[in-house]
Amino acid sequence: MNRAAAVATGATAAVVAVGGGALAAVQAHQLSDRAAIAATVDRQNQALAAGRQIAVDFVAYDYRHIDADFTRVVSESVGKLAKDFATQSASVRGLIVQAKAVSTATVASAALVSVSANGARLLVSLNRTVVNTSRPQGQSDAVDLQIDLVRQHGRWLASGVQPL
Repeated sequence: MNRAAAVATGATAAVVAVGGGALAAVQAHQLSDRAAIAATVDRQNQALAAGRQIAVDFVAYDYRHIDADFTRVVSESVGKLAKDFATQSASVRGLIVQAKAVSTATVASAALVSVSANGARLLVSLNRTVVNTSRPQGQSDAVDLQIDLVRQHGRWLASGVQPL
């Protein structure tokens, strides 16, 4: 092989190596972007699922296991919300049992307003039916809530619930 051919082969190899390295870098960056997007979507889905369940738990109860229902809500809450719910639920517990009240709820719609690594806000619209001794056929209504969530120890927990 003559000198010109050797230089051309070396130059071609260098170009291929640089091009391959650049391509590998671009692909690595794309994979990193995809992983970040997947993590964001996963976080959004987890927050939305937790918020939907928390919303139902906040408005659904059954006098036959009211203590377990209230305990579940407190365990899904943090801070002032957990303390306030425990206090307020204790004050209405007797009325719920006396009226033999059962409240059921289903999520009509839910949407994330915002989400970050450690917090989220969502809006949830519920269809609720309450049956008790004074309304044995039940009374239905819509309940709209804004729920603020925080992520603690791998769980999404309610830090605020406001009726809309």
